[in-house]
Amino acid sequence: MINYNNASRTYDHTRTHSDRIIDRFASRVRFTQETAILDFGCGTGNYLDRLQRAHGARCCGVEPSEGMRARAAEKNAALEVRSGDHRSMPFSGDTFDFVYMTDVIHHVPDLSVLFRELGRVLKSGGLLCVVTESHEQIQSRFYNEYFPSMAEKERRRYPEIQSLVRGAVASGFIDEGTEVLPAVLPMIVTDQFLQNVEERNYSMFRLLDEREFADGLARARKDKGRTFEAQAQATHSFG
Repeated sequence: MINYNNASRTYDHTRTHSDRIIDRFASRVRFTQETAILDFGCGTGNYLDRLQRAHGARCCGVEPSEGMRARAAEKNAALEVRSGDHRSMPFSGDTFDFVYMTDVIHHVPDLSVLFRELGRVLKSGGLLCVVTESHEQIQSRFYNEYFPSMAEKERRRYPEIQSLVRGAVASGFIDEGTEVLPAVLPMIVTDQFLQNVEERNYSMFRLLDEREFADGLARARKDKGRTFEAQAQATHSFG
């Protein structure tokens, strides 16, 4: 189990929003001050903060970790971030025009329960967007070279894309298609990346045994400055 209250202390050192993903959201949803947005598993509110400041929309989040919620509140007092999980979201039905999650779906133990609850709080005609990675993308992560067991562990956590689609459709959503965001920059073993590993600001680093983690971090430090090909990130939308 991962203690996200502890993780919240360093989470924002290396985690932020992606403008490319925000732009893709905006290409599908016309954001106004009247738009009601929900970020499921919002963490410290990086995406919500960006959306609220850019569009003045009603930006709400569901986050089980008290530490993460506290960080989000410090970031932007206009955010409505409440305690909850995939089984129970503390909002009335038919509340949101747009619901999204970024790098969260692999933490959910029961997708059918999640989709039923998301369908309850989403307005008729609203849009759900899941940002995640395919098994192929997981296999292509450059840091797998340093942590040999990571790709297999991650494939076990992440639902396959088509399984995800089938689950959403079975719960009453309409498949609006998958989009893969093209890679634009190479990946480099930077000081920031090394800090991210050291602080284990991605959950995958917290799931490694101590021997593999220490060995991989030592090899990555020796490779500081090394460049790898970048990978794309996928989004999936359901109406």
